[in-house]
Amino acid sequence: MQKTVKLYDTDSHLKEFEATVLLCEKSENGYKTVLDKTAFFPEGGGQPCDIGTLNGGNVTDVQISDGIITHTVDIPLEIGNRVKGKLDFLRRFNFMQNHSGEHIVSGIVNSLYGLDNVGFHLNESFVTLDFNGELNYEQLKNVELIANSKVWQNVKFKTYYPDKTTLKSLNYRSKKELDGDIRIVEIENTDICACCAPHVSEAGEIGIIKLLDTEKMRGGIRIVMKCGKYALDDYNCKYGNILSISNLLSSKQEETAQAVVELQNKLNDAKVQISALKKRLTEYIIKSFKGEDGYIFEDGLDGKERQLLADGLHKTYGGIKAVFTKAQDGYAFSICGEPTELDGFFENLCKNLNVRGGGRNGIKQGTVLEDKDKITEVWSKLWIGQK
Repeated sequence: MQKTVKLYDTDSHLKEFEATVLLCEKSENGYKTVLDKTAFFPEGGGQPCDIGTLNGGNVTDVQISDGIITHTVDIPLEIGNRVKGKLDFLRRFNFMQNHSGEHIVSGIVNSLYGLDNVGFHLNESFVTLDFNGELNYEQLKNVELIANSKVWQNVKFKTYYPDKTTLKSLNYRSKKELDGDIRIVEIENTDICACCAPHVSEAGEIGIIKLLDTEKMRGGIRIVMKCGKYALDDYNCKYGNILSISNLLSSKQEETAQAVVELQNKLNDAKVQISALKKRLTEYIIKSFKGEDGYIFEDGLDGKERQLLADGLHKTYGGIKAVFTKAQDGYAFSICGEPTELDGFFENLCKNLNVRGGGRNGIKQGTVLEDKDKITEVWSKLWIGQK
């Protein structure tokens, strides 16, 4: 079968086209359809495929093998018929903005710092770029500024298939050794790179290039980036969050970080005060304890506080002592006692109540999924039996 003519190679902005159906076969996921030509970009090079419609049928996947592009369509198309294809062009354009922005950034990183792009992934939210070396914060800021200056200058993009003689003379970037016809994406005064994907015609279409995050990776660095609408959506989301925080803290938007630091300091001071008060409360509860049945219900305690209280009651009054605290499902508990006494008592408690938990060395902790009346009823019977 003849290779598919790639309409996106010569016109990345083509939204609709007509083509002839060369093959259509039913498959598990739909109908595998081959056209004589297509504007649908197949998955490859770290970029997802285009989606859209063929004669109204949904194109859900596009793949390429040996130059033949296969579309997965949810309706059958008759071989030999002319069909009309429509791309989800907003999605395609989002990809173009981000992929073109990646080329600008990678070209700048390579020319300024000598690092190679060894990995690229584009999805419907963001882009990741992997480089074989590290960059510090100031270097990344510099790359971002220069990349955006290319957008402001509206540098031009040019795509072409050079002949072998011309190709040998080109100093172009490529992540791997390539065979056959090699498509070049050249960005005016910025970068020359081998690439099969559709790109913008001029950098002004990208809108903005924003480097968002980094992480170290196998001796290099991974950059998370968003361009165009992705970057605008990201800004709107973060602006909304900053606005809400600003309003809650009654601070100017540009001062929210400092306001959060001040709030955190106040919270830390409050935690220290609360901890001291809870310690005094624990001492008071132990001193005034009159629980003949060996347990109390005390809300507002965390696990450590509950354990300390139960242990304090046991050491002060002896015997098995339990503290129950209201939890989302039932009651959290800490029970302390001499292991020889506690193990058997706790085993019987688990047989009569819906208990999740355990422990050793004289401490049992967990959750009992029952109401207060049920817990006290069962505990009291076991307590009497123990005596």
